[in-house]
Amino acid sequence: MPLPACFSSPSRFASSLLVASLTLGVLAACGDDAMPEPSALSVEERQQLERQITELEAEVTRLQAQVSRQQQEQGQAEQENAALTTQVQTLQTQLAEARALLESQDWDGVLLRLDEARAEVERLKALLLATQGSLSLVARLVFGDRPFELDQSFTTAGGDTVRFSELRYWLTNVKLRKQDGSTVALADSYHLMDVLKEQPVEGTASPTVLPARRREQVDVSSVPAGTYTGIEFSVGVDPTHNDDLSRQAGELHVLSNMTSVSWMWFTSYIFTKTKGQYVPSAGGLADFAWETGTNPDYRTVSQTFPSPVTVNSQKQLTVRLRADVATLFSTLSPRTTATINASNAGARATLSDAFQSMFSVETVENPDR
Repeated sequence: MPLPACFSSPSRFASSLLVASLTLGVLAACGDDAMPEPSALSVEERQQLERQITELEAEVTRLQAQVSRQQQEQGQAEQENAALTTQVQTLQTQLAEARALLESQDWDGVLLRLDEARAEVERLKALLLATQGSLSLVARLVFGDRPFELDQSFTTAGGDTVRFSELRYWLTNVKLRKQDGSTVALADSYHLMDVLKEQPVEGTASPTVLPARRREQVDVSSVPAGTYTGIEFSVGVDPTHNDDLSRQAGELHVLSNMTSVSWMWFTSYIFTKTKGQYVPSAGGLADFAWETGTNPDYRTVSQTFPSPVTVNSQKQLTVRLRADVATLFSTLSPRTTATINASNAGARATLSDAFQSMFSVETVENPDR
Protein backbone atom coordinates (compact mmCIF):
# COMPACT_ATOMS: atom_id res chain seq x y z
CA MET A 1 0.00 0.00 0.00
CA PRO A 2 1.65 3.35 -1.05
CA LEU A 3 2.42 6.02 1.54
CA PRO A 4 0.42 9.27 1.28
CA ALA A 5 2.09 12.31 -0.25
CA CYS A 6 2.22 14.14 3.07
CA PHE A 7 1.17 13.40 6.70
CA SER A 8 -1.35 15.59 8.45
CA SER A 9 -0.22 14.27 11.89
CA PRO A 10 2.34 11.78 13.25
CA SER A 11 1.10 8.27 14.01
CA ARG A 12 0.20 7.67 17.64
CA PHE A 13 2.25 5.11 19.59
CA ALA A 14 4.66 4.50 16.65
CA SER A 15 7.60 3.01 18.51
CA SER A 16 9.26 1.14 15.70
CA LEU A 17 12.50 2.75 14.53
CA LEU A 18 11.83 1.53 11.00
CA VAL A 19 8.49 3.29 10.87
CA ALA A 20 10.07 6.38 12.43
CA SER A 21 12.81 6.51 9.78
CA LEU A 22 10.33 6.08 6.94
CA THR A 23 8.15 8.83 8.44
CA LEU A 24 11.09 11.24 8.68
CA GLY A 25 12.03 10.54 5.03
CA VAL A 26 8.55 11.26 3.73
CA LEU A 27 8.21 14.38 5.90
CA ALA A 28 11.50 15.72 4.55
CA ALA A 29 10.17 15.26 1.01
CA CYS A 30 7.10 17.29 1.93
CA GLY A 31 9.17 20.31 2.99
CA ASP A 32 9.53 22.21 6.26
CA ASP A 33 6.17 23.93 5.90
CA ALA A 34 4.44 20.56 6.02
CA MET A 35 5.78 19.55 9.49
CA PRO A 36 2.73 18.71 11.62
CA GLU A 37 2.00 19.75 15.16
CA PRO A 38 1.93 17.00 17.81
CA SER A 39 -1.47 15.38 17.95
CA ALA A 40 -3.46 15.35 21.17
CA LEU A 41 -4.13 12.15 23.03
CA SER A 42 -7.44 11.38 24.57
CA VAL A 43 -7.66 11.47 28.35
CA GLU A 44 -7.87 7.68 28.41
CA GLU A 45 -4.77 7.26 26.21
CA ARG A 46 -2.74 9.68 28.31
CA GLN A 47 -3.82 7.90 31.50
CA GLN A 48 -2.76 4.61 29.94
CA LEU A 49 0.75 5.96 29.28
CA GLU A 50 0.98 7.41 32.80
CA ARG A 51 -0.13 4.07 34.23
CA GLN A 52 2.54 2.20 32.27
CA ILE A 53 5.24 4.56 33.55
CA THR A 54 3.97 4.28 37.15
CA GLU A 55 3.91 0.47 36.97
CA LEU A 56 7.47 0.36 35.67
CA GLU A 57 8.60 2.82 38.36
CA ALA A 58 7.09 0.53 41.02
CA GLU A 59 8.86 -2.49 39.50
CA VAL A 60 12.19 -0.62 39.47
CA THR A 61 11.70 0.38 43.12
CA ARG A 62 11.11 -3.27 44.02
CA LEU A 63 14.18 -4.39 42.09
CA GLN A 64 16.28 -1.61 43.64
CA ALA A 65 15.30 -2.84 47.12
CA GLN A 66 16.22 -6.37 46.06
CA VAL A 67 19.63 -5.20 44.83
CA SER A 68 20.27 -3.28 48.06
CA ARG A 69 19.25 -6.23 50.24
CA GLN A 70 21.43 -8.58 48.22
CA GLN A 71 24.43 -6.29 48.46
CA GLN A 72 24.03 -5.98 52.23
CA GLU A 73 23.26 -9.60 53.03
CA GLN A 74 25.27 -11.55 50.50
CA GLY A 75 28.44 -9.55 50.00
CA GLN A 76 28.53 -9.72 46.21
CA ALA A 77 31.79 -8.98 44.42
CA GLU A 78 32.45 -5.31 43.65
CA GLN A 79 32.06 -5.92 39.91
CA GLU A 80 28.65 -7.56 40.38
CA ASN A 81 27.50 -4.74 42.67
CA ALA A 82 28.56 -2.12 40.11
CA ALA A 83 26.71 -3.91 37.29
CA LEU A 84 23.49 -4.15 39.31
CA THR A 85 23.68 -0.53 40.44
CA THR A 86 24.28 0.64 36.86
CA GLN A 87 21.23 -1.30 35.66
CA VAL A 88 19.03 0.39 38.27
CA GLN A 89 20.38 3.85 37.42
CA THR A 90 19.78 3.27 33.71
CA LEU A 91 16.19 2.31 34.41
CA GLN A 92 15.60 5.36 36.57
CA THR A 93 16.98 7.61 33.82
CA GLN A 94 14.81 6.00 31.15
CA LEU A 95 11.64 6.43 33.19
CA ALA A 96 12.47 10.04 34.09
CA GLU A 97 12.92 10.73 30.37
CA ALA A 98 9.62 8.99 29.63
CA ARG A 99 7.81 11.33 32.06
CA ALA A 100 9.48 14.39 30.53
CA LEU A 101 8.51 13.24 27.01
CA LEU A 102 4.95 12.67 28.20
CA GLU A 103 4.76 16.29 29.37
CA SER A 104 6.06 17.51 26.02
CA GLN A 105 3.52 15.31 24.21
CA ASP A 106 6.20 13.33 22.39
CA TRP A 107 4.10 10.19 22.37
CA ASP A 108 6.40 8.12 20.19
CA GLY A 109 9.33 9.12 22.41
CA VAL A 110 7.43 7.97 25.49
CA LEU A 111 6.74 4.58 23.94
CA LEU A 112 10.32 4.19 22.83
CA ARG A 113 11.59 4.86 26.38
CA LEU A 114 9.03 2.47 27.83
CA ASP A 115 10.14 -0.28 25.45
CA GLU A 116 13.77 0.36 26.40
CA ALA A 117 12.89 0.31 30.11
CA ARG A 118 11.02 -2.99 29.82
CA ALA A 119 14.00 -4.57 28.10
CA GLU A 120 16.30 -3.19 30.81
CA VAL A 121 14.02 -4.61 33.54
CA GLU A 122 14.32 -8.07 31.98
CA ARG A 123 18.11 -7.74 31.83
CA LEU A 124 18.22 -6.75 35.51
CA LYS A 125 16.00 -9.67 36.48
CA ALA A 126 18.31 -12.00 34.58
CA LEU A 127 21.30 -10.64 36.50
CA LEU A 128 19.51 -11.13 39.80
CA LEU A 129 18.42 -14.65 38.89
CA ALA A 130 22.06 -15.60 38.33
CA THR A 131 23.14 -14.44 41.79
CA GLN A 132 22.90 -15.95 45.25
CA GLY A 133 19.80 -16.66 47.28
CA SER A 134 19.13 -17.60 50.89
CA LEU A 135 17.98 -20.58 52.94
CA SER A 136 16.12 -20.88 56.23
CA LEU A 137 16.39 -24.36 57.71
CA VAL A 138 13.99 -25.01 60.57
CA ALA A 139 14.27 -28.19 62.67
CA ARG A 140 11.18 -28.12 64.90
CA LEU A 141 11.62 -30.24 68.03
CA VAL A 142 8.72 -32.47 69.02
CA PHE A 143 8.22 -35.57 71.14
CA GLY A 144 5.79 -37.71 69.20
CA ASP A 145 2.68 -35.64 68.67
CA ARG A 146 3.61 -33.03 71.32
CA PRO A 147 5.87 -29.98 71.18
CA PHE A 148 9.19 -30.64 72.88
CA GLU A 149 9.70 -28.70 76.11
CA LEU A 150 12.08 -28.87 79.04
CA ASP A 151 10.70 -30.00 82.41
CA GLN A 152 7.66 -31.64 80.82
CA SER A 153 6.94 -35.35 81.26
CA PHE A 154 6.87 -37.56 78.17
CA THR A 155 6.26 -41.29 77.75
CA THR A 156 8.64 -43.24 75.53
CA ALA A 157 7.74 -46.15 73.25
CA GLY A 158 9.17 -48.47 75.91
CA GLY A 159 6.87 -47.05 78.58
CA ASP A 160 9.47 -44.92 80.37
CA THR A 161 8.53 -41.54 81.77
CA VAL A 162 11.20 -38.95 81.00
CA ARG A 163 11.65 -35.23 81.26
CA PHE A 164 14.48 -33.12 79.92
CA SER A 165 16.83 -30.49 81.29
CA GLU A 166 18.91 -30.07 78.12
CA LEU A 167 19.03 -31.12 74.46
CA ARG A 168 21.88 -29.99 72.17
CA TYR A 169 23.41 -31.12 68.90
CA TRP A 170 25.71 -29.85 66.16
CA LEU A 171 24.00 -29.42 62.78
CA THR A 172 26.85 -29.09 60.29
CA ASN A 173 28.00 -29.29 56.68
CA VAL A 174 24.70 -28.30 55.07
CA LYS A 175 24.48 -29.13 51.37
CA LEU A 176 21.79 -28.72 48.74
CA ARG A 177 21.38 -31.58 46.26
CA LYS A 178 21.00 -30.89 42.53
CA GLN A 179 18.90 -32.78 40.02
CA ASP A 180 21.96 -34.70 38.78
CA GLY A 181 22.71 -35.94 42.30
CA SER A 182 25.68 -33.63 42.91
CA THR A 183 25.68 -31.37 45.96
CA VAL A 184 26.52 -27.74 46.70
CA ALA A 185 28.10 -27.16 50.12
CA LEU A 186 27.14 -24.05 52.08
CA ALA A 187 30.16 -22.31 53.57
CA ASP A 188 30.88 -22.30 57.33
CA SER A 189 27.75 -24.27 58.16
CA TYR A 190 28.55 -25.34 61.71
CA HIS A 191 25.50 -24.57 63.83
CA LEU A 192 24.70 -25.43 67.44
CA MET A 193 21.03 -26.33 67.87
CA ASP A 194 19.70 -26.56 71.40
CA VAL A 195 17.14 -26.13 74.10
CA LEU A 196 18.93 -25.35 77.36
CA LYS A 197 18.71 -23.49 80.61
CA GLU A 198 21.21 -20.90 81.77
CA GLN A 199 24.45 -22.62 82.75
CA PRO A 200 28.03 -21.68 83.67
CA VAL A 201 30.63 -21.93 80.92
CA GLU A 202 33.18 -24.63 81.66
CA GLY A 203 36.87 -23.76 81.49
CA THR A 204 36.58 -20.04 82.28
CA ALA A 205 38.23 -18.39 85.30
CA SER A 206 35.76 -15.54 85.65
CA PRO A 207 32.05 -16.28 86.12
CA THR A 208 30.59 -16.65 82.61
CA VAL A 209 27.23 -18.13 81.74
CA LEU A 210 25.50 -19.40 78.67
CA PRO A 211 22.03 -17.86 78.57
CA ALA A 212 18.94 -20.01 78.34
CA ARG A 213 17.79 -20.33 74.76
CA ARG A 214 15.85 -22.36 72.22
CA ARG A 215 17.48 -22.54 68.80
CA GLU A 216 15.70 -24.48 66.05
CA GLN A 217 16.49 -22.40 62.95
CA VAL A 218 19.53 -21.82 60.76
CA ASP A 219 19.64 -18.92 58.26
CA VAL A 220 22.15 -19.01 55.41
CA SER A 221 22.40 -15.85 53.28
CA SER A 222 24.86 -16.96 50.58
CA VAL A 223 23.31 -19.86 48.69
CA PRO A 224 24.43 -20.37 45.06
CA ALA A 225 21.61 -19.90 42.57
CA GLY A 226 20.27 -23.14 41.14
CA THR A 227 17.58 -25.79 41.11
CA TYR A 228 17.66 -28.28 43.97
CA THR A 229 15.86 -31.50 44.82
CA GLY A 230 16.94 -32.12 48.41
CA ILE A 231 19.08 -31.20 51.38
CA GLU A 232 21.86 -32.92 53.32
CA PHE A 233 23.45 -32.10 56.65
CA SER A 234 25.33 -33.88 59.39
CA VAL A 235 24.82 -34.36 63.10
CA GLY A 236 28.22 -33.91 64.72
CA VAL A 237 31.55 -32.42 63.70
CA ASP A 238 33.58 -33.83 60.82
CA PRO A 239 36.98 -35.38 61.66
CA THR A 240 38.91 -32.47 60.14
CA HIS A 241 37.54 -30.11 62.79
CA ASN A 242 36.78 -32.65 65.48
CA ASP A 243 40.41 -33.77 65.73
CA ASP A 244 41.80 -30.25 66.06
CA LEU A 245 40.25 -27.53 68.25
CA SER A 246 42.43 -24.91 66.56
CA ARG A 247 40.42 -25.30 63.33
CA GLN A 248 37.63 -22.78 63.76
CA ALA A 249 34.62 -22.64 61.43
CA GLY A 250 31.10 -21.32 61.77
CA GLU A 251 29.99 -21.53 65.40
CA LEU A 252 32.60 -24.06 66.55
CA HIS A 253 34.06 -22.79 69.81
CA VAL A 254 35.52 -24.29 72.97
CA LEU A 255 33.36 -22.07 75.20
CA SER A 256 30.06 -23.50 74.04
CA ASN A 257 30.05 -26.27 76.70
CA MET A 258 30.27 -28.81 73.89
CA THR A 259 33.80 -29.88 74.84
CA SER A 260 34.80 -31.69 78.01
CA VAL A 261 37.91 -32.99 79.72
CA SER A 262 36.26 -36.41 79.95
CA TRP A 263 36.17 -36.54 76.14
CA MET A 264 39.61 -35.12 75.37
CA TRP A 265 41.32 -38.50 75.05
CA PHE A 266 38.85 -39.40 72.32
CA THR A 267 37.77 -36.26 70.51
CA SER A 268 37.51 -32.48 70.65
CA TYR A 269 33.76 -31.85 70.47
CA ILE A 270 30.70 -33.43 71.99
CA PHE A 271 28.27 -34.02 69.10
CA THR A 272 25.00 -34.42 71.01
CA LYS A 273 23.81 -33.96 74.58
CA THR A 274 20.54 -35.35 75.89
CA LYS A 275 20.02 -34.90 79.63
CA GLY A 276 17.18 -35.15 82.06
CA GLN A 277 15.44 -37.44 84.51
CA TYR A 278 13.48 -40.68 84.33
CA VAL A 279 11.33 -42.72 86.67
CA PRO A 280 13.26 -45.87 87.72
CA SER A 281 11.54 -49.16 88.59
CA ALA A 282 11.72 -48.38 92.31
CA GLY A 283 9.97 -45.05 91.75
CA GLY A 284 11.15 -41.54 92.38
CA LEU A 285 13.42 -39.77 89.89
CA ALA A 286 16.92 -40.50 88.62
CA ASP A 287 19.22 -38.64 86.23
CA PHE A 288 20.22 -39.77 82.77
CA ALA A 289 22.93 -38.22 80.55
CA TRP A 290 23.52 -39.34 76.96
CA GLU A 291 26.39 -37.94 74.86
CA THR A 292 28.03 -38.77 71.53
CA GLY A 293 31.25 -37.36 70.13
CA THR A 294 33.83 -39.68 68.57
CA ASN A 295 34.44 -39.64 64.83
CA PRO A 296 32.49 -42.90 64.30
CA ASP A 297 29.44 -41.12 65.79
CA TYR A 298 29.32 -38.61 62.92
CA ARG A 299 26.11 -39.08 60.90
CA THR A 300 24.75 -37.53 57.69
CA VAL A 301 21.04 -36.88 57.11
CA SER A 302 19.59 -36.79 53.58
CA GLN A 303 16.10 -35.50 52.79
CA THR A 304 14.35 -35.18 49.42
CA PHE A 305 12.03 -32.28 48.63
CA PRO A 306 8.47 -33.02 47.40
CA SER A 307 9.37 -31.22 44.16
CA PRO A 308 12.42 -29.31 42.82
CA VAL A 309 12.94 -25.78 44.15
CA THR A 310 14.63 -22.70 42.72
CA VAL A 311 17.13 -20.68 44.73
CA ASN A 312 18.23 -17.22 43.66
CA SER A 313 18.02 -13.64 44.86
CA GLN A 314 14.33 -13.42 43.96
CA LYS A 315 13.21 -16.82 45.30
CA GLN A 316 13.23 -17.61 49.00
CA LEU A 317 13.76 -21.14 50.28
CA THR A 318 12.52 -22.30 53.67
CA VAL A 319 12.88 -25.97 54.59
CA ARG A 320 10.89 -27.02 57.66
CA LEU A 321 11.91 -30.29 59.30
CA ARG A 322 10.33 -32.24 62.12
CA ALA A 323 12.90 -33.43 64.68
CA ASP A 324 11.22 -36.10 66.80
CA VAL A 325 13.10 -36.60 70.08
CA ALA A 326 11.01 -39.71 70.80
CA THR A 327 13.09 -41.48 68.14
CA LEU A 328 16.08 -41.40 70.51
CA PHE A 329 14.22 -43.74 72.85
CA SER A 330 13.05 -46.24 70.24
CA THR A 331 15.77 -48.77 71.14
CA LEU A 332 17.38 -47.17 74.22
CA SER A 333 16.00 -46.84 77.74
CA PRO A 334 17.40 -44.69 80.55
CA ARG A 335 16.34 -47.47 82.98
CA THR A 336 18.90 -49.84 81.44
CA THR A 337 21.37 -47.25 80.08
CA ALA A 338 21.38 -44.15 82.25
CA THR A 339 24.77 -42.97 81.00
CA ILE A 340 26.19 -42.88 77.48
CA ASN A 341 29.62 -41.31 77.01
CA ALA A 342 33.04 -41.86 75.48
CA SER A 343 33.37 -45.32 77.00
CA ASN A 344 30.09 -46.73 75.60
CA ALA A 345 30.82 -47.35 71.90
CA GLY A 346 27.83 -49.60 71.23
CA ALA A 347 25.27 -47.35 72.91
CA ARG A 348 26.82 -44.29 71.24
CA ALA A 349 26.40 -45.88 67.82
CA THR A 350 22.76 -46.67 68.54
CA LEU A 351 22.12 -43.14 69.80
CA SER A 352 23.90 -41.61 66.79
CA ASP A 353 21.73 -43.67 64.43
CA ALA A 354 18.64 -42.44 66.27
CA PHE A 355 19.69 -38.79 65.86
CA GLN A 356 20.16 -39.46 62.15
CA SER A 357 16.65 -40.94 61.93
CA MET A 358 14.74 -38.31 63.89
CA PHE A 359 14.42 -35.79 61.02
CA SER A 360 11.68 -35.67 58.40
CA VAL A 361 10.48 -32.98 55.97
CA GLU A 362 7.33 -31.12 56.99
CA THR A 363 7.13 -28.43 54.30
CA VAL A 364 9.32 -26.79 51.68
CA GLU A 365 8.41 -23.18 50.89
CA ASN A 366 9.78 -21.44 47.80
CA PRO A 367 7.91 -18.13 47.27
CA ASP A 368 8.99 -15.04 45.34
CA ARG A 369 10.51 -12.28 47.44
